[in-house]
Amino acid sequence: MGGSFALSLFPAIGIAFGVLTLLVPSNAQWVETTFANGVYPNWERTIFPLTNATPWSLGDVAIALGIALFVWRVPIWFRKRPNFELWRRIALTMVEVIGVLGLYYFWFEASWGWNYNRAPIETRVEYDRSAVTPRAVDALRKRAIAEVNRLAPLAHAEEQGKLAVDLDALYGSWLPVVQAGGDRWSPLTGAPKPTLFDPFMNATGTSGFINPLTLNVQLASDLLWFERPFSLAHEWTHVAAYAREDEANYVAIVTCTRSHDAVLEYSGWLELFLYLPPLEKYQKNTFVPLVWSDFAALRKRNAQRINARLASASWHTYNSYLKSNHIAAGVANYNEVTRLYAGIRLDPRGLPVSLASGR
Repeated sequence: MGGSFALSLFPAIGIAFGVLTLLVPSNAQWVETTFANGVYPNWERTIFPLTNATPWSLGDVAIALGIALFVWRVPIWFRKRPNFELWRRIALTMVEVIGVLGLYYFWFEASWGWNYNRAPIETRVEYDRSAVTPRAVDALRKRAIAEVNRLAPLAHAEEQGKLAVDLDALYGSWLPVVQAGGDRWSPLTGAPKPTLFDPFMNATGTSGFINPLTLNVQLASDLLWFERPFSLAHEWTHVAAYAREDEANYVAIVTCTRSHDAVLEYSGWLELFLYLPPLEKYQKNTFVPLVWSDFAALRKRNAQRINARLASASWHTYNSYLKSNHIAAGVANYNEVTRLYAGIRLDPRGLPVSLASGR
């Protein structure tokens, strides 16, 4: 009798957690003060030592366990009431499934997902919407071109075939940016973890992601050396409670471009250029040969690895996911980094000017 009661109690607990999650008042003020700068930092500092200690992604384990649970338990849930009508057996099985999903939904939101309701970074730093003009974008494009041409020889000479990112240099440049943008704490970060989803990432052009259940950072194995600093800073920024893609792009670009490491700087300016609205045509002398060779390497990698149909389906799904989490622009949110970079004032150290500090 006790075992039967436990089985019937489980879905009730899962559903209760799911309902409780829906009832949490996750408005922007609550998220900023109670979650993003309250509960969440404590969770991030608790889970990081565990997830960082393993050579693989514990997020993969969490997802695999969920899939295994469904594969193993759903047939059992369906067969354990042989005397019930078919429709009732299906209904009770669905209740069990909803119970599991309720627990995962609570885990997702409480572990990281409530950050989607955080107010935009423009509410925490000095942002001038009137500064975002075609003229400003043109000036930004000219500066980005000049910087990548200046940095390309330095970055290529420093890189010399290495794939590893200088984590200390990246973190030292990144932490002041996320704190200027609103974090009143110091997130813990580390190297990206290998993931079972790497073939999928390569085939869809996905550069990286964080697993919101365990806060593991994963980067695609086919990223080129000059993409990795920006991509890692982007994913670290998600871990730092910045859920929006434009903000993660913005923090990553500011992090890299304010660095004194040529590889990091080159990564930031090149990514900023690629996010700017492109001109119809660029002359051969617009870029130095090393930059053109890097563009060619990007095209070659994409042509060899990306499956167009799978990529389209994947980005369509992610577009719906972002919109369901209060990012109205969907995947177009990535490109809104131009607006942030042109509109947010930077101080002499290259940091966003915080409204809280008034500096």
